Amino acid sequence: MIHLICPNPAIDRTLLIKNFSSAIPNRPYEVKEFPGGKSFNVAYALKRENPNAKVAIHTIIGGHNGEYLKQLAVEKQYQIIDTAVKQNTRLCNILVDTEKSTIYPVYEKGLQLSDDILKDFSAQIVSTVQDNDTVVFSGSLMKGMPDDYIVQISQKIDKENVKIFVDTSGRPLVEAYKSNPYVIKINDEEIMDLFPNETLSTKEDYIQLIRKIDHIPYFIVTLGAKGVIAKMEDQLFFAKANEIKAKNPIASGDFFLGILTHCIESNLNHEETLKLAIAYSTANCLNWYPEVNQEDVNKVYHTVCLEKL
Repeated sequence: MIHLICPNPAIDRTLLIKNFSSAIPNRPYEVKEFPGGKSFNVAYALKRENPNAKVAIHTIIGGHNGEYLKQLAVEKQYQIIDTAVKQNTRLCNILVDTEKSTIYPVYEKGLQLSDDILKDFSAQIVSTVQDNDTVVFSGSLMKGMPDDYIVQISQKIDKENVKIFVDTSGRPLVEAYKSNPYVIKINDEEIMDLFPNETLSTKEDYIQLIRKIDHIPYFIVTLGAKGVIAKMEDQLFFAKANEIKAKNPIASGDFFLGILTHCIESNLNHEETLKLAIAYSTANCLNWYPEVNQEDVNKVYHTVCLEKL
């Protein structure tokens, strides 16, 4: 089972508008709603590539929006393990001006996390994880969670061969790095949280630094359009797809993580894993919504150049 940790979910509404303007009514010509939060995006990519994957999303939901979020998740065949609260789950609007290629994210504040809610949520995770499962922490921790929350949960899971995947930033990333998770997937800004005194301006700078990281089996840094540098067990790679004209990059990093998780769980070879993860994350940018179509994935996949270092 793959457990995706999503304490701060949302209903994500993407509204497509032409020539967004102030002081006049702006009427979207198309609207789509998705179960939101980084883990739901991870689940989308993972389940799209492997519909039979056993995936559970651990989350905190409440109110009418929470019930609707459950409905949206069921429609996408996601398994939800929820901690119920009274506060209404937040709504996040992503306004996209398709004429100007401009995105306006408007995100509501999440719930106020109490000690009791955090205790219940944490206990739910710990009690559900079994031997040989994978636990994926993606995105920022909720306000009210301690910086070492990932470490605390990892230590409380008293099971054999549990793999911890981490995609976060700031102090939580620093604390998680010290605990030797199985996978760290971050971007070129987040890596500076770990190594603030390093100068990382060229591909060679990243390569020299990542070569020294021998206590984490998978350490992957995405560099946006510049490519990806990945330490995967005892091998080091640089991979890059052809440049594209992006529409909406939101969720691309989550799609990369979802495919990475699927490929590691499926024991795919490292080259195939990187090419497929890059294909999904790049193909997502070609759409206004956080989703991909297979034709785009295939086209991008065949442009990925991979170099073994």
